[in-house]
Amino acid sequence: MTRGVGRAPVGANGVAFVLAVLSTWAFLGTFLGTLLGTTPARADEASAPVRITITGLAPVALGQGTSLAMSGTVANTGLTTITALSVRLTLSTSPLTDRRDLRKATDAEGGYGSIPIYATTTALVDALPAGGKTDYRISVDTSQLPLGAPGVYVLGAEAIGFGPAGYVILDTQRTLIPYVPDEIAPVNVAWLWPLATAPAQTPDDVLLGEVIPREISPGGRLDDLLTAGASTPSISWVVDAQLLQVASDMSDGYLVDKGGAIRAGTAADDAAAWLARAREILGVPEDTERSTPRQRPLWVMPYADPDADALARAGLATDIVRATTAAPDVAARQLDREPDGTLAWAAGGRLDREALDVLASAGVSTVVVRDKAAPALPGLGYTPSGYVDVEASGGRVRALVADPGLLTALELPQGNQATILAARQRFLSELAYVALEPTQESRYLIAAAGSPRWDPNPRLLRAIIASLRSTPWTRLVPVSTVLALPDASNERVVDPDARRARELSAGYLQRITATQASVESLRTVLTDPLRVTAPIASALLRAESSAWRTRPREGERLLDSIDASLAATESSVYVVPRDNVVLSGDRGSVPVTVTNDFDQTVRVGVVITANPAARLDAQPLAAVEIEPGRRASLEVPVRVVGGEALTVSVQLTDPSGQAFGEPVSLELRTTAYSRAALWVAIAAAVVLVLLVVYDIVRRARQRGAQRRAQGHGASA
Repeated sequence: MTRGVGRAPVGANGVAFVLAVLSTWAFLGTFLGTLLGTTPARADEASAPVRITITGLAPVALGQGTSLAMSGTVANTGLTTITALSVRLTLSTSPLTDRRDLRKATDAEGGYGSIPIYATTTALVDALPAGGKTDYRISVDTSQLPLGAPGVYVLGAEAIGFGPAGYVILDTQRTLIPYVPDEIAPVNVAWLWPLATAPAQTPDDVLLGEVIPREISPGGRLDDLLTAGASTPSISWVVDAQLLQVASDMSDGYLVDKGGAIRAGTAADDAAAWLARAREILGVPEDTERSTPRQRPLWVMPYADPDADALARAGLATDIVRATTAAPDVAARQLDREPDGTLAWAAGGRLDREALDVLASAGVSTVVVRDKAAPALPGLGYTPSGYVDVEASGGRVRALVADPGLLTALELPQGNQATILAARQRFLSELAYVALEPTQESRYLIAAAGSPRWDPNPRLLRAIIASLRSTPWTRLVPVSTVLALPDASNERVVDPDARRARELSAGYLQRITATQASVESLRTVLTDPLRVTAPIASALLRAESSAWRTRPREGERLLDSIDASLAATESSVYVVPRDNVVLSGDRGSVPVTVTNDFDQTVRVGVVITANPAARLDAQPLAAVEIEPGRRASLEVPVRVVGGEALTVSVQLTDPSGQAFGEPVSLELRTTAYSRAALWVAIAAAVVLVLLVVYDIVRRARQRGAQRRAQGHGASA
């Protein structure tokens, strides 16, 4: 085939030629931009076809090393090929001047005055097709960075290249990086590390669902927390003793109620392994080199983490006391050591005055609250230490105030390596900012999650711990160090009043109150009540957990299981149903047979009622003792008004006269009014006979008188 004169060849060579030209122009554009300091236009945020991420950063803070390395990925999310793709670093021209800016500096337009570092421009690929992805790594000597005063800077990575809009900045990703070039006094951090779960365990130790088994199995939330914190002796563990108890119960085999079907659980070995590791980490260490082995800081929260605010308002303060006093003993039995103390974790971040008084009276001297419960004094000029003393009726309580910046860092997205790095840098930057604040005061910050049932990514926790070890201006301390400090109440304003928006509902607590009344009734019926009522009482404490604030349906389900278990227990003492009772008069005795299937003596009374009540007069039968496994035949005196059948209710009562268990119905009949009617009929018949006889006699006399009168007339 003859080619036309002057036409360029078409095919693979032609395509290669075009790409070569584009690449050359891209290189020249980048080169000239580097020399002249020009910056490509920025792609529209909504239509940017490229996404850049930061997945690696070393060191985590500037000031100690001589170089900085950043790595990550660039992905083409558009529909066209990106050419002449390169990346470079950006850096803010000055450190952040307000700690509140740490929240938004990485998202702010311009990156808090960030400028490109042209010397770091790194070419990646000539062409990145649609859907393609490539890695990058930038390394730079820190002397080339325009660092000024110490502080927290905004560090970024920009992707540049030819896209649909021409030669533009395709995307920018930013993070925070501290710059601490000189030796400064370290900021002290007490990191509270809670271990708790939603206590969905029935009185019969049946687990409601698979949440707890899943959390303590390898790779589960609680397993990850235990593993991540094991390498750091200064972590302050805060454990819910109920979690240790349920793990122990599961170790010997357990049952799970899943959608109403009860089956054998499959994580008994995992529970045993988790508990063994917890004892190894939190218990008494085996240290042959020390006469007194060094134990890790261990605190317990009240059993099942009760919603103290709601319970105090509902008049259930005794349950708060029971949960508080029971926790240390339960933990000590499981870990073979005494905890350092009891620490209450304020649900919602605040505790109202009434709940604080109850906790203090139960022996709690430490509570964890959020910053809004005890904010820093206005105009202080620096971040105060995270604690304040609060006076309560039961004694002074030290409130540990979770630092809001560290709390936010722990709650940032953690789904991938890029978000984990951002959260780590935020955590360190918060500490650096505080360490560099202009004050001579030694500061002690509290790192704590928003909830004791926190769910962080273990990779983030390990990254933060490793970073704290490498930064000389931070120091992990046990919480006991903070508790030993003098009062600092002149730095914070105490506002302990709780907000009631998400606490356990009034209707839910009314159900608990009614169930507790039934348990108390059962306690008075039994002669040895503890071994019967203790599992139900413990389950009620679990039903009062603050975990059900955000999971109300699960709380209701647990309470349903408690009520069902209580009803089944009460049914071990019952009235034997019988046929109708017929009384020979309007007064008599109703025979009642009561069976005791308990293995202990019970004390019950009997009361019979009717509707309408005016037709029955029955004297309550005082409580009688019934031996275990025996029946008692009782008689209740009654008087019935009226001759129609009467349905009555036979109810057992506890020794105080309160109804116990379910009533039994039967029908009462009386023959008294039937006999009266018979005598009336007989009397009426006799009267009728007499009247008939009288009428016959009268008529006979009248006829006799007529005959005599006729005889006298004839004789005349």
